[in-house]
Amino acid sequence: MKNIFKTASLLAAAVMLFSCGGENGDPTGGTDASGDIMIVSDKDVIQSNGQDVATLKVIAGGKDVTAEAVFYDVNNDVVNLPGGQFTATKDGDYKFWATYGTMSTYDKSYDDNGLFTIKAISVPVPEAVADPKPNNTSFEHRAFLVQYTGTGCGYCPYMIKILKELSSEDVIPENAVLAAVHSGYNANDPAKISGPTVSNYPFLHVDLVNGFSHTQGKDALKGLINQSTAGAAKAGIAVNPKLYDDGTLVLKVSVKAAVDGIFNVGAWLLEDNLFGQQSDYDNVGDTSYNYHNNCVRITDSKYKGTYFGLPLGTLKAGQTVDKTFVMDVKSKWVVENLHLAAFVSYGAKTGSRISYSVCNAIDCPIDEPTPFDYK
Repeated sequence: MKNIFKTASLLAAAVMLFSCGGENGDPTGGTDASGDIMIVSDKDVIQSNGQDVATLKVIAGGKDVTAEAVFYDVNNDVVNLPGGQFTATKDGDYKFWATYGTMSTYDKSYDDNGLFTIKAISVPVPEAVADPKPNNTSFEHRAFLVQYTGTGCGYCPYMIKILKELSSEDVIPENAVLAAVHSGYNANDPAKISGPTVSNYPFLHVDLVNGFSHTQGKDALKGLINQSTAGAAKAGIAVNPKLYDDGTLVLKVSVKAAVDGIFNVGAWLLEDNLFGQQSDYDNVGDTSYNYHNNCVRITDSKYKGTYFGLPLGTLKAGQTVDKTFVMDVKSKWVVENLHLAAFVSYGAKTGSRISYSVCNAIDCPIDEPTPFDYK
């Protein structure tokens, strides 16, 4: 299983989530042009014990040319990686690029300069969750709901009311995963986060593409969720999390493709039961609206301006790839109230343009493995 990073070839989406809002608040995907040279690795995160090994390869024109390639670090110094093997004895992000003949993965036109990153951490990286049905690609399908809100938002109780009703009807979490982004209004919001944002609150995205306003009513949102989950899931997700005593949360996220295609993956950390007085909660006559659930603490899915996830490359149906996420859990967060939303996005290609949307999502605990959810 390999994590593929198109270091010189992936041009990210040009339209950002934080530029969206209102009835026209649907973000769109961007352009992806496949290049001829890339770095791939069997690991993107290793333990900094000098023994955990990541094996890097240089692929040019679809051929493994590692033996003839030259690796460089972020300072443009030649790095000796016998057989492409890399270990680390210090924590940190290690960035590389490579050349093969006249070809190079280094390109200043990209915001990461085409650099490939290996993260070294002091704690062990968990193994992937075992797949009990390796020949199965029929997964339960859930929509990904991103609620844009804030405790200072006077109309937000009306959106909260709709979401509470869907939860009581088991639409959430049976058919949808909810993440509440408190990116608007007052700075003393206990769940305040810097992004993503929209221009009009309250607002909600289904699968990060279809916009919904509370004025449309509960049935309209149920319709969007049904529309999202009507077809077979294009991929499944499994998560093996490990929270260490120093607050480091390491996730091994596995994505298994059900169809051929281009996929991204993201992981968000959520917290429940945060108290913060909600403006105009009395409009709905319910003091429980002052307690907030599914509050986003960390969004690890931003790649070159959008939140559709980190690239996994082009996968074949039945292929599984792993991505490791590392999160810093703050001491003020209540561990017992934390959980995760993991999602996978699919890139629909039209010519040279790729439009992304979330194609499946799961909600999972931070203290036990969550296997693939087969139908």
